[in-house]
Amino acid sequence: MTAPAAPATERFTSYHYLLLVLLGIATLYEGFDASMLTLASPDVRATLGIETSEWGTLYGWTRVGLIASFFLLMCADRFGRRAMLLFTVAGFAITSGATAFAQTKYDFIAWQTLARLFLTAQYGLAIIIAGEELPARLRARGITALTSLAAVGTVLTAQVLPYFLQEAKGGEPALLDNWAHDGALALVASICAWLDLPFDGAHWRGLYLVGATPLLLLPFLAASVRETERYRQVAAQRSEGSLASVFRDQFRGAAQLFAPRYRRRFLIVALLWNCVYLVIAPSVAYWSIYAREEVGMSVQQVGNVITVAYIFGALGHLVSGQLVDRVGRKITCAGFFALGAVAIVMLFHTRTIVGQYGWHISTVFLLNAAIGATHVYASELFPTELRATGYGWSTNFFGRATEFIPVLIGFLIGQGLSITSAITIVGIGPILGALLIAKYALETRGLTLEQIQEKLDHESAAGAARAPA
Repeated sequence: MTAPAAPATERFTSYHYLLLVLLGIATLYEGFDASMLTLASPDVRATLGIETSEWGTLYGWTRVGLIASFFLLMCADRFGRRAMLLFTVAGFAITSGATAFAQTKYDFIAWQTLARLFLTAQYGLAIIIAGEELPARLRARGITALTSLAAVGTVLTAQVLPYFLQEAKGGEPALLDNWAHDGALALVASICAWLDLPFDGAHWRGLYLVGATPLLLLPFLAASVRETERYRQVAAQRSEGSLASVFRDQFRGAAQLFAPRYRRRFLIVALLWNCVYLVIAPSVAYWSIYAREEVGMSVQQVGNVITVAYIFGALGHLVSGQLVDRVGRKITCAGFFALGAVAIVMLFHTRTIVGQYGWHISTVFLLNAAIGATHVYASELFPTELRATGYGWSTNFFGRATEFIPVLIGFLIGQGLSITSAITIVGIGPILGALLIAKYALETRGLTLEQIQEKLDHESAAGAARAPA
């Protein structure tokens, strides 16, 4: 069953603009949290006693949260996009704030795994809601505007970081005389005293407490974001049942993704994400360590490079949105994937600060453009009744198998392999993605979600007719 088309419009309405603003604030924290995990990693490691070779394994465990987020997205096909968005925003804020009080490396990884669980689902729901509500002609531009804010979140984190972390002459963190640092750390100390927890004065704790601020966004989301029209139409035709039967039906629906009708589109999206995460996951995990410990950059220099690179990264999302809607999905996505692979390998082959600026800008611009286009694909290829489930399973479950590559990289580094060599090996990922897009991806430019389903169903039927008996 395919949902009836939502009322067509060729331009953004006032509600569309309000929706993009509110959902954009939610997606902004994707870059904020991911950046905290990598940029503050040397300081977290020093406080909690985590070895460099061990960091890859612990970082890899946080990716379990990314993968498990498919379950929360699947629930959005039964309980609604709006309800699950509110739930995941609250869940991320609580678990991110709780990270500030981690006493051991296991506490830290547990809270960050849960934070990634809620945040990844929150991010996906924002894209799905936008995809279902925005007009077809502008859908890709709206979605990539949302994904660009993850890059903005990274920029903000890079700028905030020096106010919480700064190296003194001995390499130890030094207290900065500013209200942001002092206020956040004082609040951490007060809560530790209330919970009867020891307080070590580690400055990264105040930074993670900032992750609880999405709680302030909840009232605005609850008051302003409505359920999508496409979902309401599907939900109105569905019978109610017990909670057990609801989840049983949802897993049956998920099983449809492996049926001939959906299998090809499901595999394309899952393989695309694996191709890009093959290199992105270890790069994010180890770049700050590479820059500070091998290139010799300071916290301030790392923050400056991240700031400039991710400003261009946000532009990459926006440029991608324009090209995807005007030129087409296939050529845009494939081109950015291939060029991004070259840039990210070169980033880990330069030991000059100028080179770090140049290649980091190139890497983030190109791969963010590719990621934005892939998010558009992932939100378009499944019918409304399976859209969140299909997105969750293909993007966050099967699509993130290579998120565990940092575990392998950490092991290889422990055996003597350099960070540079490790990234060079996995740099083949986006090249494979570009070939996959060129060969198998569907062009969906200018089509409504319902027209896309008709086109895909026609191709599936034609493929079945050609198959040997």
